[in-house]
Amino acid sequence: MSKLLNRTAWVIWLACLSLSILADSPGCYGAQFGSGHKSKAEIARMSSEQRVEEHCREYVRHGLVDLEYGDLLESYLYHDRLSAIPCLANIIKQYNPSRPEARGKELGQRAYACTTLLQRIDANVVRLRASDEGRKAIEAMRELLDRMRAAHFDTSESYDQRITCEILVDGLRKIEVLNGCDEAIRNSLRLRYDISLSDKELLDLTDHMISQDPYYPSWSEREEYKDLTRRNEAGNPLWYVVMKKPEPYYTAYLQYKAKGAR
Repeated sequence: MSKLLNRTAWVIWLACLSLSILADSPGCYGAQFGSGHKSKAEIARMSSEQRVEEHCREYVRHGLVDLEYGDLLESYLYHDRLSAIPCLANIIKQYNPSRPEARGKELGQRAYACTTLLQRIDANVVRLRASDEGRKAIEAMRELLDRMRAAHFDTSESYDQRITCEILVDGLRKIEVLNGCDEAIRNSLRLRYDISLSDKELLDLTDHMISQDPYYPSWSEREEYKDLTRRNEAGNPLWYVVMKKPEPYYTAYLQYKAKGAR
């Protein structure tokens, strides 16, 4: 379910972004698309860098036409953990929206595929700000945002450019502060253990978990939960994303409190 939730969020982003993906492959990458999708065995034999390239090629070529193939690639990239991060950062660095290039659109699509993947890695595998590789990737994202603003993406008449910039701003905010995993932890502690955390308390707990194990987002998958005790204006129960196995996070909370956190 957690994978479905993450993929659904990306689909929504893509619908907002409205990027036009052409049926014929652009630039010098055409020959590499001729054989179509790789088999599971072929993907398993790839290096992290090769899997990142396949992820980018699939996005440039097809967008999200085949979610199953995208999920397969992403599962291996999750397994690669930090080894895929430098390659993702390097691809982001290649895109400068102010520089007219024949492959400008393709470079932009590749950068978008990498920045959104980094956001999902941060929320599902490992907090990027806990490692040197991750911090360099975050810096690459910040620099791309600066280049986008210099190219006036944030004030552009083009909706596609504005929403691309907004998605990057939102992604950086979540990576640098509280992401979807942290919000699911907050929901789980409230609904399962009657523990309510402010943003400051949740951030302190997040910093504690990062110091103990930056891979805490992978401790549990997520699922949707219908809260019958709370309802919206229409009178319908509210839905939340929670952890399937909240116990490790409750244990981390108790350890955090035992350290004298306020």
